[in-house]
Order: sequence, then structure tokens, then C-alpha cells
Amino acid sequence: MRRFYSAASVALAGFFTVLPLPTARVARAIDPQLYAGLTWRNLGPFRGGRISAVSGAIGQPGVFYAGLPAAGVWKTTSAGETWYPVFDAVKDVSSIGAIDVAPSNPSVIYVGTGDMVTGGAINEGNGVYTSSDAGSTWRHIGLDSTRQIPSMLVDPLDPNVVLVAAQGDLHVRSGARGVFRTTNGGATWTRTLFADDTTGAQKLARANDVPAVIFATTVKHFTAPFAPSRQPVRQAAADTGRTNTALYKSTDGGVTWRETSGGGLPRLNGRTSVAVAMHTNAQRVFLVSDNGLYRSDDGGTSWKQMAADDERIRNGQGGYNCGVYVDPQNPDVVYTISTSSYRSTDGATRSPDSRARQAAMIRSSSGSTRPTEAACCSGSTRARS
Repeated sequence: MRRFYSAASVALAGFFTVLPLPTARVARAIDPQLYAGLTWRNLGPFRGGRISAVSGAIGQPGVFYAGLPAAGVWKTTSAGETWYPVFDAVKDVSSIGAIDVAPSNPSVIYVGTGDMVTGGAINEGNGVYTSSDAGSTWRHIGLDSTRQIPSMLVDPLDPNVVLVAAQGDLHVRSGARGVFRTTNGGATWTRTLFADDTTGAQKLARANDVPAVIFATTVKHFTAPFAPSRQPVRQAAADTGRTNTALYKSTDGGVTWRETSGGGLPRLNGRTSVAVAMHTNAQRVFLVSDNGLYRSDDGGTSWKQMAADDERIRNGQGGYNCGVYVDPQNPDVVYTISTSSYRSTDGATRSPDSRARQAAMIRSSSGSTRPTEAACCSGSTRARS
């Protein structure tokens, strides 16, 4: 209160100086001893912008890590009540695209730097970092040229086996894109999925009870750099070619891949997200894109669009908002991310009418997103089984 009163006094004094009144009083100086014992504390905002990555520590219910597009890695041990930075010692990069805590060892963390291009921003990184002491110290372990890493998976049984989805340099055709795999904690990397020198991998997903089955999605990630010229600039025609968006499946832990298409799955374009449900033998898979939400109950062989008549159950803002997550304990509880968050409790099988919509598809808006955020965190950090 004293601090507020002091600021108000200064403001009023300045006002009366500009517009003097006959009865104006000169503000008296405040004795510094009156506020000498006060200390400053941060009143917020505690988070600005968006979160690009999140992961939790299995067996430690209150421990989560969050990555920001331009603010490093933050950690909470109180389930989000308080957060503190753990990546500030790394001076070379601040953009985070992916985080995954090893399911078998919560002290081992992997961080992929460089956030996916979203909304026009290009936040590049310099590869992968790892911590073996729960975020206290970090070590750089390669893949420098990948520039943007939006997804990664640590093997649920072996913390040294990691898969990384790499976008690559947006303005350079290169082989530093696709899916990379390490079996020795990042000492060496092998590229196991490569579409071409302009296509990056954007999402990796698995169910931890069947870790050998992994799905990956790709998307075109290349824009030719602008070449300055003294000649009049002609507006380039819009690129109406393929977006290189595709779905791939591996049944050997990411060593080999095959493309999955057809069977009711439309031609994909733009940004996608995929999730594999636990307790289904990796048979139930969800994929969301600009086209809508699709579900497979046979491991990706055949697909059916869910809630097809609901325009909200698909990407929002042209892919700026994209995500699908499955509850790790109940394969019928599904979350999708558009301009708001939505929750289905029946495997997304029904398109609820306006009266039943509130019960079957719960919309989470600002101020009431706690159930959705909790599920998204658990869904993206593996199951706690």
C-alpha cells in the first residue's frame, strides 16, 4: 500500500504542477526509512506467448518441463503452481521445439531446439541437448543443422534410445531433416526417415505399452530465399503444389518406415498431429489436420472421419492451432486443439447435437482449461500406467 500511495502522490504532484490550482499543496518528501524494508516481487504476467513443448516426469506427479519458442526451458515441481528457468546457462540458443523426459529415468531429459514455424515466426535452434540431473546441467549432443525440432520420443525402457523429428533449414535444401535415431544417448545419430531435401518431419507418436509402433508425419519445409535485384519485382505465383504432408508408420521402433495412405484417409495438407491410444495394442490412432479428425482402429489401415459435421474439430486458423491427445488410461477420452480445446468421452464417435454437446464434447475456454491442459500434458508425456 505504501508503494502505491507513493506512486499516486508523484502522479498527482505532476498533475498539479502542470495545472496549478489555488488550493494545491506541495507534496511532502517521504522518509526513505518508511519503505526501506519493502522488496520487489514479480506480479506477472508469469507467461507470455505460447508453449511449444511440455513433458512430465513419470513417478513424480508434480514435475513438468515446459519449453517456449524464445525463452528456454522452465520447470515446476508443484504441478504448475510455480515455475523456474533451468536452461539459462545455455547461451547459444533460447528457442525450444520439443522436450521429452525419459520414462524409465526422470533425471534424463532431452530437448530439441528450434520451434516449428508458426504464424510467420522463424525461431531456429542448434540441435539437441540432454540433461542427466533433472535439468540442473545441460550438454549439447549434435544435430546442429536440423534448425527446428518440433517433436521427439525417448524409448520407454531405454533412456539412450531417442527419436527426433527434424524440420531442417527453412531456406536451404539439405539432408538435415526427417527422423533421426540414436541408441547411445546422442553420441551418434542415424537418419531413418527421409522424404526429400525440402520435407521435414513434424510429429512423432507412440503408445508406451507397444513402443515398437511409431507414427510420424511430414510436411514441406522449404522456402527459397529472396534474392535482391534491381529489376522490378514480379509477384510470384502461389505455390499450389503438394505440401509433402504424409503419414508414416514404423513397427520396429523407428528403424524403418512405410507411408500410410488411403483407406478413408484423405490427401493430407499442411500441419498435422497424431496420437496412439494406450491399451489398444497400438490399433487405435487419431490424426487431425485441416481436413478434420480421423480415427483408425486397425493400426492405420483404414480410417473414418469423426465429428465430420463439426467444423471446430479440426485445425484452427489454418493450422496455427493443431493437436490431438488421448488419455493414457482411457482410449475413449480424446482431446483436440483448435481455436479452443475440446474433449470427447466416447472416442469421438458421435457428432453431438446442440443439447448433448456440452456433455459429450466439453469446450474449454480461458479460465476453465484445467481438465484439457492436464490431459494434454499427460497425453504428450506418455502414459502413467
